[in-house]
Amino acid sequence: MRATASVILAIAVLLQAGCARPPEHAAPVAMEGCGDPQAQAWYLLPLPAVERSDDRPPFIDFTGFARATYVARLRDLGDLPEPSFRCGSVPVQAYRFIWDPAFFPGVVIRAQRNAAGQAWIVGRSARDFEIPASSPGRPSSVIKGGTCAPPRALSTQEWKAIAAAFALLQGEDSSAGLDGSTWMFESVVDGEQRWFARWVPRDPAFRNTGRMMVELAGCTDTLQGME
Repeated sequence: MRATASVILAIAVLLQAGCARPPEHAAPVAMEGCGDPQAQAWYLLPLPAVERSDDRPPFIDFTGFARATYVARLRDLGDLPEPSFRCGSVPVQAYRFIWDPAFFPGVVIRAQRNAAGQAWIVGRSARDFEIPASSPGRPSSVIKGGTCAPPRALSTQEWKAIAAAFALLQGEDSSAGLDGSTWMFESVVDGEQRWFARWVPRDPAFRNTGRMMVELAGCTDTLQGME
């Protein structure tokens, strides 16, 4: 019975933001770029195009590259894509963190509160990586991501800690690299959307917020692997 209840809760949490009727005090639906759920603007408005030469690697434009990666990770989860914080049934207040390592699957974590004040958190592993065989006849290799605990309710203290941590995130940093991970943060509070990306952040505000989200979601394997 307990296992069945956990499955029901997991399905309800994944579906609620995308399928539930918007609460009475939900933030107004953002109109710009919200006509196509398959477009990047469904999640984040794309940055203005910047002319660049073809001989530069994509991470030179770290912010643009991270935004595109962020949207891809929200969709490529193997089952239900993550709900948007700017289009459709926009949540009143929600926070999201993606840990995206360079060479193996990461995690997508969302904390959300509805109009009745109920808050919960859900952690989801990114899709497994499949590496093609090096020669004909050999099997391919699959790199699996970590696992997270089932969705659960957040206490008042936990929710306040998340909100306070995200409120501290400020500024821009376009530094990037090859061997490491991208940490991406998104929040929406009463219709105001904020988004940040950092490559292996050294700022304690970003590191502590990301690690707190992973810990609260019960993604133990991921927490051990974070730099």
